[in-house]
Parts: sequence; C-alpha cells; structure tokens
Amino acid sequence: MISGAVNLMRKPVITLMVMDTNGQDRAVAVNLDTGFSDSLTLPKSAIEQLGLSPVDRSNFRIGNNALATFNTYDATIRWHDGLRRITVLESEIFPVVGVGLLWENNLSIDFVHGGSVTVAELPEG
Repeated sequence: MISGAVNLMRKPVITLMVMDTNGQDRAVAVNLDTGFSDSLTLPKSAIEQLGLSPVDRSNFRIGNNALATFNTYDATIRWHDGLRRITVLESEIFPVVGVGLLWENNLSIDFVHGGSVTVAELPEG
C-alpha cells in the first residue's frame, strides 16, 4: 500500500520513489489528480536532477480541452512491491500522478487537513 496525506492546499499527496540514472531511489512528493489521464508529470528541474532519458514530444489534451505538446521521458518508479516503467510528461507545474498510474488500484482519501491518502492494489481477477 502507498500512503500519504491531504496538505494545507487541500491536495492529496503521496511520495513516489523515482529512480535516477544511477539506479538510486529519489523521493518526489506528488499531487494526485483523477482529472489527469496519464501517469506522471514532473518539472524540468526534477527531470534534470534525475537524469531521465528523453523519448519524444507528445500531444495531450489539458484541462480546458486545448491540445498542448509535452516533452516525454522514460522513468522507472517503485510502485507497490515492484518496479514499473512509465512515461513522464514534462510540465512546469507541481508533480502530478494521474489515472494512468492509479488504474487497477483503490484510491481512498479522507478530505480533511492531514487526512489519510492510500493507494492499494486491487486483487487480480
């Protein structure tokens, strides 16, 4: 189970472990956003610190339904008890985890300051 808390800005936050180019885990605090259908966004500064490998540029619809182009990168994260390869979108906003990463998990949030946030794997079947 992955856990976190609701912050003062009323955002559910978890800590995601992202591997850098040396294979070392780096903790990144990320907001959860069920309106974001992809896996993860990171600011350019975090991408550079982690040394993530660029992949391509990708078009993606943002909140106002406008089409935007993002640089994409390969990343490896720790997800539950294993490693998972994902694509990261470069964005200058705070790091965000979306439904692409939360899919096939149960998300539980107690929406109060300091409230519990849990991401639990759904049983296979």
